Amino acid sequence: MAIEYGKSGKIVAKRFTLEEIEQASENMTGFCRACGEEAACCEPDARNYKCEACGARQMFGAEELFLMGAVKA
Repeated sequence: MAIEYGKSGKIVAKRFTLEEIEQASENMTGFCRACGEEAACCEPDARNYKCEACGARQMFGAEELFLMGAVKA
């Protein structure tokens, strides 16, 4: 996925469905909030890891995303 920028020039953080986060938790993966890329072997409490796809430090573990409220309604 491409990185989306708001009018202020800041990255618009991606949100994920509860099902995506639950699946990521079971598989020990995480997501990049900048580009939406999924990363394997991501710790559940990972915060601001570097995304291999886009280079942004926006990779978060599944549980961390849930706690942050990054769940789509």
